[in-house]
Amino acid sequence: MTTIVDFSDLKLILDLEKSSFSDYPDLELLADSVHASLENYCGRTLNPILKTTESGITIGQETHIDLENLPVTAITSVKINTIDITDYTVSNYGIQVSTFEGVWEVILKGGFKTIPADIYRAELFQIVYEYQNKNNLAVKTFSNDGGTTTMPGFVILNDVMRLLNPYRHIKKAGF
Repeated sequence: MTTIVDFSDLKLILDLEKSSFSDYPDLELLADSVHASLENYCGRTLNPILKTTESGITIGQETHIDLENLPVTAITSVKINTIDITDYTVSNYGIQVSTFEGVWEVILKGGFKTIPADIYRAELFQIVYEYQNKNNLAVKTFSNDGGTTTMPGFVILNDVMRLLNPYRHIKKAGF
């Protein structure tokens, strides 16, 4: 499970009878999918603090390594082309280093101490929306005896984007 949303909140809102995600495999799959989609939208991880390794390749001269696990709380090591680097500073979106080109790896601890309420609500809203409309998510327009309805298909809700916008990675989220 990667979702940050508690099953108890989904159970209450969706009026579910059983007691865990494992009782609703479609909801569990959908919740993880929503979480990944929202992380992609934000260009960063949305989980509590964890230790992780981030790496990448830079072609051309760079002075900044953009990280996804923000805010950074501790850095264990920084390597550029397998050489340990100690001359760096932590910035809002990663670390600032001397000019470099090549392969980089950063072992760090980062993420939220507590998940901001707006992020939690955004993920909750999106999961509820997609679960309630799971049979019609790919349909743009459908009709029944009550009339015709147009659905937005696979989209992140406008209110969800509004809640997440302050947490988007300025360099990785396509601003």
